[in-house]
Amino acid sequence: MKKIILAVASALLVSASFAQVSIDPEVGMNFSTLSTKVGNAKARTNEAAIGLKAGVGVAFDLNKNFYLKPGIYYTQTGETNEMFDIDRKTTLHYLQIPVNLGYQLKLNNGKAGSFIAEAGPYIGLGLAGYTVVETALGDLKTENDFGDDRDEMNPLDWGFNFGLGYVSPWNVYVKGQYGLGLGNLSNANNVTTDNRIWNVAVGYKINLN
Repeated sequence: MKKIILAVASALLVSASFAQVSIDPEVGMNFSTLSTKVGNAKARTNEAAIGLKAGVGVAFDLNKNFYLKPGIYYTQTGETNEMFDIDRKTTLHYLQIPVNLGYQLKLNNGKAGSFIAEAGPYIGLGLAGYTVVETALGDLKTENDFGDDRDEMNPLDWGFNFGLGYVSPWNVYVKGQYGLGLGNLSNANNVTTDNRIWNVAVGYKINLN
């Protein structure tokens, strides 16, 4: 993970020498589920869990319309489900590093803002997690440990993000995004679990030059 952060930082330093750069802090809400399969059969149907996403991206222009935007974010994923009047919620905490290629369509030369579209890969590192089961006797909380053992979760997540948004003339932006997790979070044989994340966020572009 240190090597990844250093690589992103190096890319930002190089890019700053020849491109317009903006720092884009943002905060938003995740609506996520965990897609689980045993073999080729879907194991269960879950409902979305609501979580927080916050962090900062650094965008630098490649030309008039295209830009590259790596970043680093804290993000919560998980799922909820109900069975036999028992509610169960899983929450996972990740440090996520995406690198998105973006396209901006300026309206009236930017005087009316811009529409943006972004897509690119991400890598996520599991920090912590837990599952809460609500019963008539009270809430039961179990830690979800990350590691290599069969009863632990794979800490490495990866996948692709796809987003659409609008940047106002005052540099405030709103964005909707879908994260397609492709990394298997399960260490159990013949079991595949991956993240599916919808996100809505608001941010602000701080132009550096």
